[in-house]
Amino acid sequence: MTIRKEAEAAIIARTDKLRDTYHQTDVFKKWLGYHRVRRQMLNYMRSYVKNERGAYTSRLRRAYAEADILYNMAPVVNDGELIVGLPDHSPLTPEETAEYQELEKIMKAAPDTGRLTSGHMALDFEKLVKVGVSGLLKEVQERRAALDLNVPENLTKEEFYDGCEEELKGLLDLAHRYQAHVAELAAKEENAERKAELEQIAENLKVVPEFPAQTFYQGLQTIHFYIFSLWELYYFGRVDRYLYPLYKADLEAGRITYEKAVELYACFMLLPEAYILPNVAFDAMLGGRDREGNLVENDVTYICLDAIRFAHSANGKVTLAVCKDTSEKLLRRAIQTNAAGLTQPALFNDDLIIESFLSYGVAIEDARDYCNTGCAEVTPCGASGCYVVAPYHNLMQYFLETMQTSPEGETEESFLQRYEAHVRKNIFEHNLRLNRRMLERSRVGCDTMRACCLVHDCLESGRSIDEGGAKYNFTEPNFLAFGSVIDSIRVLRELVFSGEYTMKELLDILANDYKDNEALRQRIINRIPHFGNNEESTDKIASELSRMLVRCCEGITNYRGEKSLIPGVFSYVVHSKFGAQTGASPDGRHAGYPLSSGSSPVQGREMNGPTAALLSNTAWSHKEYLGGVAINVKFSEGQMSGENEDRMVDYIRVFLERGGYQLQFNCVDTKTLLAAQEDPEKYSDLLVRVGGFSAYFCKLPRYMQQEIIDRNAHNF
Repeated sequence: MTIRKEAEAAIIARTDKLRDTYHQTDVFKKWLGYHRVRRQMLNYMRSYVKNERGAYTSRLRRAYAEADILYNMAPVVNDGELIVGLPDHSPLTPEETAEYQELEKIMKAAPDTGRLTSGHMALDFEKLVKVGVSGLLKEVQERRAALDLNVPENLTKEEFYDGCEEELKGLLDLAHRYQAHVAELAAKEENAERKAELEQIAENLKVVPEFPAQTFYQGLQTIHFYIFSLWELYYFGRVDRYLYPLYKADLEAGRITYEKAVELYACFMLLPEAYILPNVAFDAMLGGRDREGNLVENDVTYICLDAIRFAHSANGKVTLAVCKDTSEKLLRRAIQTNAAGLTQPALFNDDLIIESFLSYGVAIEDARDYCNTGCAEVTPCGASGCYVVAPYHNLMQYFLETMQTSPEGETEESFLQRYEAHVRKNIFEHNLRLNRRMLERSRVGCDTMRACCLVHDCLESGRSIDEGGAKYNFTEPNFLAFGSVIDSIRVLRELVFSGEYTMKELLDILANDYKDNEALRQRIINRIPHFGNNEESTDKIASELSRMLVRCCEGITNYRGEKSLIPGVFSYVVHSKFGAQTGASPDGRHAGYPLSSGSSPVQGREMNGPTAALLSNTAWSHKEYLGGVAINVKFSEGQMSGENEDRMVDYIRVFLERGGYQLQFNCVDTKTLLAAQEDPEKYSDLLVRVGGFSAYFCKLPRYMQQEIIDRNAHNF
């Protein structure tokens, strides 16, 4: 589909205006996280402490307080918005600030569950658009009415359903007040065009989120309205599956055009810029196969891809599931969007991920119905209570600790055995702490009940996510410095296990951060083989290290009964944060410098071109790594377009055939990045891929900017 120039100009004008509006908020300017804003927290604490409705358990007390946030939230509508619903960020008065501080002291006595929900999951939005909140309420009420309360175990189910009902009613009250507010704005609006838009929004809110969505527009409104007041990141799932029937019906009835759908979706993508911490992955997934195994590629797929350039957003993004049957047309569209410097969509290998889910015991229909629920980790849609990136592990720190306890004359085999034991010990200990947190949460709860309403099998079982009600409950620890450790093992082989240096001598050099040993550091960098160059010895180490991490996770059980942890090797920004705390390492890395990003090679060390880098990155099995694998490839500007587009299609096909998990691109010149450092205002909208997510380059800390600059920019 093509978009007419006049329609394109109108979409650009609207989205630019909204982006500017959202970027003036404290969320964007001050990097407020995806947590309750102070006004919401004030209403929550007021309700929890006063308990005026007499909640009979602490879990139900939380649900009532959650509902009271919704009952007391003021509608917020910005000029030009087509989809509404934003948190109220109005500042507290001095009196309210004093009350807030006093309530905070009182709340210290409340059960401590970290004030966060599980998050990082996709809800069952297909069900939501089909039944609406009224349908969820009806199901809750019917299931509660069927309980025999003379059976003790049913009391916890009653408590759960009571909490669900309270929160859903609170959400409906907020929606009704939004509808009245928008209708009032429409009545006062003098601009005819904006008046008509507000009237349409008000009409939509008469239907959604209370009742089933009847149009594509209403589908977007109901999804957003359900999500925006939740505490954490709840992903949009497979939008081109569940929104396509609505769009198709609209198109056949003459209610919508392709261009209008693009504009609506671009507005939808921009909304998280107003309430989500800048520079996170908050995505919808396209493509792949449906639950019956049919290939998904329709108008909504392309609507979402077209909307990327208008939204130009670091938060609201799309990813694409690709497989051996994905059309060349769709692959080319994905390449073209990335080539424009938009850093989207990241590509996920549908064939590999489905196979992997099956190996972990996921039902075939759920294995096909997954999406990324973070930078690179994937979970089944509407059926997960998973703990992702739980927690991050610094493989380089463990490596250095193993070096420090190395006996004189130790062999490589003995060293790696001790390293594996040390890694597993740390995994077990961190998981034990997480299990204790799950134990407490299972008792007092911290999940929002309305999120549970769209996670199977919570309503079916009468148990919340924290009680283990979700169908799948994986724990997915994430391992940092994968490439750094591969290179370090290769360096130890060359320098220590060969007898040239003792382990103590090398440790002394590292302790001094290579001071007076720059010649050795340059030898390490320039003469010893590095991972990422299609070089046999380092690729073999990568394969061995990946198998070691899988072994380290096997048999370590989480509190909810899953028998094995599922590893991941992507990094978000933590490779930089952990790198700042980690001393110099054998791979030539200076103390404090970022660790390697995701599963990618050490920054700047892949010297043999993009194909060699891809071959190394897929020289080990990604199948077991549903916790996320992020292959981040940086191309010079122009290298993904023109005659190179054909090469990029082949490149993606090789990635799929070799069992790669996720592939993401930066297409930007180093000179542009350097210019942005010097004149950030001029490049305020420059997007880059970091460690599984997109970011506004100029919003990143200086050390993160430098790490991205240091990555090799490939040319075909």
